[in-house]
Amino acid sequence: MSFPLDRLALQLDWNLLRTFMVIVQERSITAAAVRLNVSQPSVSAALRRLEERLELRLVERGSGQTFLITREGEAVYREALEIYGGVVRLNDLAAEGGRSLSGNVVVCRSSHLEMDAITPVLEEFRQQHPRVTLSIRSASCHEVSQALQQRIASVGFCTQIDPAIQRVRAHPIQPQEFGVYCGPKHPLFRQSVIDPEALAASDVVGYEEDRMAGALSALALWRVRHGIGGKFIAAATGIIDLSELIESGTAIGCMARTHALRYGARLWQIPVQATPPVIDVFSVVDVERHMTPVETALLDHLEDAGLAARPVPRSET
Repeated sequence: MSFPLDRLALQLDWNLLRTFMVIVQERSITAAAVRLNVSQPSVSAALRRLEERLELRLVERGSGQTFLITREGEAVYREALEIYGGVVRLNDLAAEGGRSLSGNVVVCRSSHLEMDAITPVLEEFRQQHPRVTLSIRSASCHEVSQALQQRIASVGFCTQIDPAIQRVRAHPIQPQEFGVYCGPKHPLFRQSVIDPEALAASDVVGYEEDRMAGALSALALWRVRHGIGGKFIAAATGIIDLSELIESGTAIGCMARTHALRYGARLWQIPVQATPPVIDVFSVVDVERHMTPVETALLDHLEDAGLAARPVPRSET
């Protein structure tokens, strides 16, 4: 004889929960269909079947494709995240049973972030635990928060926190100072006295998040405020791509000074009169995540280096 909850556990299709999880994250049936690579009617049908199976209304439909998540829907979403995170971590949990610390840890970092102060600490941890592997993934700041929320990443490093994701907690670490750089093809290369008109007329390359509403909007505001650069002509996803755009092109761009030092004489920091912008940097963790032993050990290591703070679940605060 099976109890009702037992029957639900045996009969419920995980794909329905996964589809609902993506619907909530995308806040759109259409966007969820694109992300899942299925048709929009399929997503709508999956949502309807899940509501029927659970006998709960998970969303309140509005006009068109708009909707609001109900209180019951929020609860189901949280449980779906826990299930998803558990499945993702199954390999690590199995690997750790009765043996030395082992498993894979995913670290998600903003693609524009300079990691010179972070990567050596991660490598030190890996050397201390040879059976541990690290996966370093680059993404936008928003995607870093999403990776933590979805239990894909154990820890993240970024320059902006998504306020809509309440489970994520940030710990400020060493901020990064930016400068304005150009390559050998730019007329201001190796010029110690800067013509303000030439600087203001220069084309600009930057990051995709280096826009007024992006994670690096402080850079865009700083350039506008001080008359630095004109037309924005190219956007790079990551720090290496931006460096190559500046070095090989005729445009100027803002980038972290510590990273620019790697290029030596191939990049020139334009001596602008304005104080260089400083961008805040954070390590981020999910306060409700049930950490595996390898994740706990990594966070301890990062905390000792001043690069993270162990999460305190909201239930304990």
